[in-house]
Amino acid sequence: MKEKIGKVVLDDTYYPGEDLYSDGAVEDEMLEIARTYPEKQWNQVIAERKSWPVLYHFSHIRENIISWLPFTGEENVLEIGSGCGAVTGALCKKAKKVTCIELSKKRSQINAWRHKKFGNLTILMGNFQEIERSLTEKYDYITLIGVFEYGENYIASDTPFVDFLETVAAHLKPGGKIVLAIENRFGLKYWAGCTEDHFGTLFEGLEGYPTTKGVKTFTKKELSAILEKAGGLKASWYYPFPDYKLPMTIYSDRRLPLKGEMNRTETNFDRLRLQLFQESPVYDSLLANDLFPEFSNSFLLLIGKEESRPQTVYVKFSNERDRRFSLRTEICETGKYARFVRKVPETGEAEAHIRNLENIERELTSLYEKEGMELNYCKLEKEGARLEYLEGTTLEERLDSLLEQGELQKLEDLFFFYLGKIRNIHSRDVFRKTQEFTKVFGDAALEGDLRCGGISNIDVVPANILIQQERVVILDYEWTFRFPVPCNYILYRMIHYYLESDGKRRVLKDRNFYEKAGISEKEQKIYAGMEKCFQAYIEGSHVSLLSLYDEVSPGKVQILPIYEKMRIASAERRLQVFYDRGHDFREEDSVSYPMGKHGLTQEIEIPEGVKRMRLDPGEAAGGLVLKKLCYENGGKASFISNGFPLGRGEYYFGAGDPQFILEKIPTGVKKLQAEIEIMKESEAREAFWKGFSRVSSEKDAEIAGLKEKIRQMENTKVWKLYRSLKKN
Repeated sequence: MKEKIGKVVLDDTYYPGEDLYSDGAVEDEMLEIARTYPEKQWNQVIAERKSWPVLYHFSHIRENIISWLPFTGEENVLEIGSGCGAVTGALCKKAKKVTCIELSKKRSQINAWRHKKFGNLTILMGNFQEIERSLTEKYDYITLIGVFEYGENYIASDTPFVDFLETVAAHLKPGGKIVLAIENRFGLKYWAGCTEDHFGTLFEGLEGYPTTKGVKTFTKKELSAILEKAGGLKASWYYPFPDYKLPMTIYSDRRLPLKGEMNRTETNFDRLRLQLFQESPVYDSLLANDLFPEFSNSFLLLIGKEESRPQTVYVKFSNERDRRFSLRTEICETGKYARFVRKVPETGEAEAHIRNLENIERELTSLYEKEGMELNYCKLEKEGARLEYLEGTTLEERLDSLLEQGELQKLEDLFFFYLGKIRNIHSRDVFRKTQEFTKVFGDAALEGDLRCGGISNIDVVPANILIQQERVVILDYEWTFRFPVPCNYILYRMIHYYLESDGKRRVLKDRNFYEKAGISEKEQKIYAGMEKCFQAYIEGSHVSLLSLYDEVSPGKVQILPIYEKMRIASAERRLQVFYDRGHDFREEDSVSYPMGKHGLTQEIEIPEGVKRMRLDPGEAAGGLVLKKLCYENGGKASFISNGFPLGRGEYYFGAGDPQFILEKIPTGVKKLQAEIEIMKESEAREAFWKGFSRVSSEKDAEIAGLKEKIRQMENTKVWKLYRSLKKN
């Protein structure tokens, strides 16, 4: 039987009569959202509900995985496992006809309601194997987005994944493509502490799924073998980052990531994760060793029966913005060595923003030429704006190279050489605040005679300055305004986005780049406020996923601090004795004695000329009993300690690094007798809390007593006389 929801056709001819899987009540919530809210409001719903399932199924970022594919508008598409329609809308907007296959009726209804305006959409409800036998059409694209890993559930055979691909490929038109997106079993995020996506367990995929069944992901080598067994299918490999579910960049074998690009790891919206190491520098190491494809978090394959060479080799999405500025940047390849860059509007509202680029390039060119710099050539086309594809080294890469070599002065000289050029370009006029300025940057409390240019390219950061042998080219000038902006703000952004975008550059902060560029501390705070307003202007009413991370995600467990605490606690404990001979305590003037599991008894030499001593019994937090601390003549050694006194010579060191300091060594003594016992952790902790509660109660009682004395004194004639005199 067929029914319609809006213009969408639902066909339940093969529906088994009940949904065999469900996510429960959240699907009712998603059906309510699909029926109630239009597409333009989904982002606000995500921000309000703060729910991973709602975010996952309704975020427009899901569509990034296929929205860049080169459709002509005449394609016939089959979407297998369409679920709640996360990518169905993108297909309906680009293709002539879309047919979905989905086993769940509830999910099919969600899909239909959210896309009810599309008359080119039909949803077939039922099991793939049964529906597949009735398919009579051939398709230009067949999508398997987050579906192939369930192959054992779709196909009943001894080789389900091979048979699945063979079956699907039989329904392709000549030149047609299977679009397959799947997690990489060896994805770096799983080594770094993310749980396996389907089961939520640590290292399950890495270990080859030893405890689970029904879902299986693959390495690049394993997928390649399946393609070969499925009739020698050919694939173009792409690598979505951070993964295929919420991709913001899509790389390929012909355009792999550049060093420093892999710097977004806040993607565990669904489950708590460990943070075993920082992924960004590890990605850089993998890239340096040609291993990135093997450790990409996800794969996106364009699979066909024949070899093909897709034109697009790289896609970067900038659609976590207001719809007026939502776009994507592509690197396209028309021949083996012929490349160009294309900027494409993601929404109709963003077309004006893209069309403006050609005029900006023309207006800025004459200004930058005076400083020996060029603008990346721009020409408008039907799809968007076409720019040169240029190779070389960015200023950011040059600076980082000098940083790695330890050539900090050369780094500073090079940086300020370009800061000077930008200052010359953008400081020809006297700044005055306009309404346009306030709309973008807020009503900043700018003071003094600030300089500016007639047109302001504020995004001339080191990453956007390309240095070739004979040319220096500004790669991106998207954020250029035809009203005055203080030149110092542009310089502030150049410095800020270099220093703050990578932790390895922190060593440069002591070199006072801002002050040397003539930007005072007060100005820095003002420009930071302007930058916040500018980012809010870009985002508009849109709420980015990154801004929701803390509210939706269970977060991360930083393992290194835990490891360090345990390492210190389990390390061989030693008593380190520091001597002060008039120059304070120093590492080079110290000796160490091994401590046993329960403590030590030690006679410590006191060299001549020592004025003070410090005893450090290890680094670990916990309790110690100072059973004996006296000189060879029997005199007790007086000391101070950073521990909490528990009584009977017991001390608790909650912050670790226990110390006993002997402030004055008596004249003539040559030896110190020390006996230190290590308390059991549980006993020490219990004793501390008892002692702390007692001291706290005593302090409270003391404060209460003082208050009562003050109250009594306030009622005396002397106090009242004093108060009257004070008022006069």
